[in-house]
Order: sequence, then structure tokens, then C-alpha cells
Amino acid sequence: MLVCGRALILLLITNLLNHSFVTSSQNATRPRFRLSGGSMDYYSLYEDISTDPPSSSPIDSEYPEPNECLYDMCMEQQGTCRDLTVATGCLCPGLSGTQIPPSPPRIVKVTREDGKGVEVHWCAPTSIVTHYIVSVEGKNKVMERNLKVKDKKRAAVLVDVAAGEIVCVEAVNKAGVSEKDSQSCMTYEPQTSDSGLALKLEIIGGVVGLLVVLIVAVLLWRHKKHQRSTARRENSEGVF
Repeated sequence: MLVCGRALILLLITNLLNHSFVTSSQNATRPRFRLSGGSMDYYSLYEDISTDPPSSSPIDSEYPEPNECLYDMCMEQQGTCRDLTVATGCLCPGLSGTQIPPSPPRIVKVTREDGKGVEVHWCAPTSIVTHYIVSVEGKNKVMERNLKVKDKKRAAVLVDVAAGEIVCVEAVNKAGVSEKDSQSCMTYEPQTSDSGLALKLEIIGGVVGLLVVLIVAVLLWRHKKHQRSTARRENSEGVF
């Protein structure tokens, strides 16, 4: 009887262990899920959960590191560099604020335009500018010739500018006016083409003058010759 009781106890223990093993196995093979913000993300029965590090995000490839903006400080009537940044994501050069007077602009060239006058081209400074002032200084005194130009302009036409006079461009904002220096002022010197044209005109004038002198000399010579022939004819008639 005691032996039968022990055998029965062993049988019960074995059944309990088998039942526990089967239950744990079933739980291990069931699909797993987790809650994320109220929704369920399911995993496959045979899903291979990798431990490799995540690959680079596609967002990084779509938005690479921004480059410097292709903004020409010497081109006029263009939008601001800030507009270009918003459109392309590029980086603008640093600009000093309105609480600091602007840096001097840089004059590129001062040339004479046929039928217009003298045209001055400049590049904007790395400062916030409200407008520009273009002035002409005479050789002995400052001429009262100042021209106010809008901030998006990079060129202006001046009249009655003589050779040797100085053309200056100043940038202006609420804090003040830029200083005049060697890059914001330039002496107007007629270009070689202007000098060449003047030389050609002088040569043409000299040739025309020489032709006139030759024509007058020929006419005088013929006139004198005609007078001599007339005098000889009269003398010969008087002898007979």
C-alpha cells in the first residue's frame, strides 16, 4: 500500500512537470505584440530580431550639409541672400546688423558710356544697407553732386565727370554712413578706347587739313599760270 502511494505521488509530480513544460513552450511560440501609442505592432512567429546597429536615416541623404550660397554681391536687382537661404537651405555670409554703420562698398570700375555719361559699378558690403550715396569730388574741392541710389542697385550713371575727378560710393543704414577708403573711391580716367578715338579724330582732322592746303595751293598755282599765259598773249599781240 505504501509502495502504491509513492508511485501515485511520483506520477502526479511527473504529470505536473509535463503540463508546465508544454504551457511554457506554447507561450514561447505564440506571436508577440507590444502597444505603441494605442496601436499594436505585431511580430512574426519566425521573425529574426537583429541586433545590428540601425542604418543611416534617409533624411540625412535628402538634406546634406548646407553649402555657401551662390550670392553675387556685385549683381543688382536681385533678392536678398535670406530669400535664397529659405529656398535652397544654403548659408549666407555674415552681415553686420543695423546697429553698426555699414562697411565700405567696393567700386569695380568707372567707365564712360556713349551717350549716357560716366557709369560706376560697385559691390555691396557685408552689412545691412538701406541705400547708397554716389558722389563726385573735384580736383580742388568737393563738387555738390550726390546721387541717392536704392539698396538693390549696384550701378549709377553720372554726368559731367571730368578726367581726374574722384567718384565715391557710400553705404547707408540707420546707424550711419560707411567710411571712404581706397576701395570705395576711384579716380576717373578715360579708357584706352576713348583716347584711341580722340587720336583717330585728330589724325582724320590733320589729313583733311592737309588736303585742303594742297587743293588751295593747286588752285593758286593754276591761277598764276593762267595770268602769265594771258600776259604773254597780250604782249605778243602788241608787237604785231
